[in-house]
Amino acid sequence: MFPTTRKAALAVLLVAALIAALTSPSFADKKDDLEKQKKGVSGKIDDAKKDLEASSQKYAAAVAALKRAQGKLNTAQSKLNNTRGALATAKAQDAQMQAKLVSTEAQLDAAVARLSKGKAELRASEAKVEQFAVQNIEQGDPGMRAFSELLQGEDPNAFSEQMSLNDAVSEDQVATMQSLAAARVILEVNRDRVTKLRDQVKKQRKAAAANLVRKQQLEDAAEAQAAEVAQLVTARRGARFTAAKLRAADKKQLESLEADRRSLEARIRALTPKQVRDAGGDGGGTLSYPANGPVTSQYGMRFHPVLHVWKLHDGTDFGIPCGTTVRAAAGGTVLQTYYNGGYGNRVILNNGRMRGKSVVTTYNHLTRWTVSPGQRVKRGQRIGYSGTTGYSTGCHLHFMVIANGSTVNPMNWL
Repeated sequence: MFPTTRKAALAVLLVAALIAALTSPSFADKKDDLEKQKKGVSGKIDDAKKDLEASSQKYAAAVAALKRAQGKLNTAQSKLNNTRGALATAKAQDAQMQAKLVSTEAQLDAAVARLSKGKAELRASEAKVEQFAVQNIEQGDPGMRAFSELLQGEDPNAFSEQMSLNDAVSEDQVATMQSLAAARVILEVNRDRVTKLRDQVKKQRKAAAANLVRKQQLEDAAEAQAAEVAQLVTARRGARFTAAKLRAADKKQLESLEADRRSLEARIRALTPKQVRDAGGDGGGTLSYPANGPVTSQYGMRFHPVLHVWKLHDGTDFGIPCGTTVRAAAGGTVLQTYYNGGYGNRVILNNGRMRGKSVVTTYNHLTRWTVSPGQRVKRGQRIGYSGTTGYSTGCHLHFMVIANGSTVNPMNWL
């Protein structure tokens, strides 16, 4: 009996210890930390995408216009460069074609001259052959004539001389005939050469003419594209001037925004202990979420990629549509409600002491507020509606926490 009772008691103690561990402050804190980390993940991701988070809508539009103008100019310049390259190639080809055409035409002229000379030589050879033929017909065979004369009693020496002369004449006739045959062959070769050169000249002239047309087209295109580039340069210069002007305005507005934050922090530090005690805070250790929506931008220092300045994003942004209810993160007293060029419509709430510190929360870029200075509010009470007034690029709530007169990360208090 006793062992059984002892086991039961031990089991009860173990269960109690487990429950205590699960409900202990350390476990609860760890759970809260995990929840905070989970809620902040989307905000960290969005932070990396908000290149123009601290810019006005006009400046963001001007930067976009400048990028478009630069893109068009880059495209036009690339096109012009390609056209000019093609034009340079066409000009080089034109020079080469002209040189080649001149050379081919010179070869053609030389071939025609050779052809004419060959025709003359052929006619001369043909005339000489014709003369030999006529003589043979008129005078008969010289050899037979000399033999007949020998038979008729002529001197044998004369016969020998006549036969030698006949041999020489025959050799000359053979040479003339060979020259005639060669002249005919050369004539045909020259004719083929002239025909080929004439065809080649014709093709080269046609190609040169086509290249000349292309060169003219490229020159016209290059001229038109150069004019377009000049116009785009002017447009880009205008867009750059506009962007620079708005950038300067945005920097000035940013400086005003930071000056306003420093002024507010100074006023909060000047609050008397009595004002803090009389704030009517609910004494909680944490703040409630002022709106139901994702965190779109976290608290912290960041380098603006366009303005090229380090700036403090002094609160946490909640991405909610304009007109969404905004609630008090804790009980307290309304210190101020006013419009600021940077923060837009804002409500400043004194939440009294929390975790041993004087805590003030601010709600910014509101469409409008529903409370008035000096009014006491409870945690979760509606104090206004979200908007995009002031220095804002879209509907959201910019929520700030100021502890002992200095801005702090709101996520550490929610």
